[in-house]
Amino acid sequence: MKSIVPSLTLSMAVVMACWGAAVHADEIVERTVPADVRGEVEIVNISGDVQVRGWDRPEVQVHADLGHGVDRLDVQSGKGRVTINVVIASDRNAGSSDLVVEVPRGSTLLVKTVSADQTIADVRGVQRLQAVSGSISTQVWGEEFSIKTISGEVTVQGHKMPAVANVNTVSGDVVLGDLAGELALETVTGDMQASMQPLTRGRIQTTNGDLRLQATLARDARIDAEAINGDLSFLLRQPIDAEFDIETFNGEIDNCFGPKSVRTSEFAPGNALRFKEGAGSARVRGVMRAAGPPRRVRAACGSCV
Repeated sequence: MKSIVPSLTLSMAVVMACWGAAVHADEIVERTVPADVRGEVEIVNISGDVQVRGWDRPEVQVHADLGHGVDRLDVQSGKGRVTINVVIASDRNAGSSDLVVEVPRGSTLLVKTVSADQTIADVRGVQRLQAVSGSISTQVWGEEFSIKTISGEVTVQGHKMPAVANVNTVSGDVVLGDLAGELALETVTGDMQASMQPLTRGRIQTTNGDLRLQATLARDARIDAEAINGDLSFLLRQPIDAEFDIETFNGEIDNCFGPKSVRTSEFAPGNALRFKEGAGSARVRGVMRAAGPPRRVRAACGSCV
């Protein structure tokens, strides 16, 4: 992969550090550069593992175990931004490289990997994580985060602090725990579990996977969930104050509070459930468009979970 290194202008007001180390076989490389405590850190690695940990120092420290075929490790620091790039010659098949990176806790973090797993702990700034073939595991606090994966599991542990979450996967299971605020979740193939305390906005789409959403609905919350082939389960904590509009084209609807669903047609396997619980300040909409065997939508409250 060709390396793209940002062009930076040196001045007396900017501290700049850059290293390039030629690597012919597996080699351990360590680098430490100054960093803004709320600056941006970008990490690019083609193959291997990336571990990122937050700490209290105004610097970034990199410990790299570089595989064969790696030209060099580029580490650059300046103008509130640190970039870390494992550079591989385009005509080589490189081995895996493992990175352990310490960054200021408040950093904005951007990580891009191919055939590499990502593990992030105690980084409390904005996170934008991308993986082509590898898992992502992270912790989040009150800042927005986005995760995009192709063939990899996603695990996110929150701290019940309102944030904007955006998760998009092509193939892989998703587990989101103790989040709050807004959630945009989309998957092609993979099961999804999410816990939101509370949930203010939810947009969920799955092509071939099951959803289990456990949530406390905020006042005026909005949920839109759509599945092609997969079960939808809404497990809602009491008290519930919401209006429900759930429909299936080929599937059943189970509801353990409020009325039961009704058939939408005498000759078609669809069902519908529309009712209000409490004043109906929140809105919950679910659509099941099963093209294969009949699927199921389940709505349950805290007393009957």
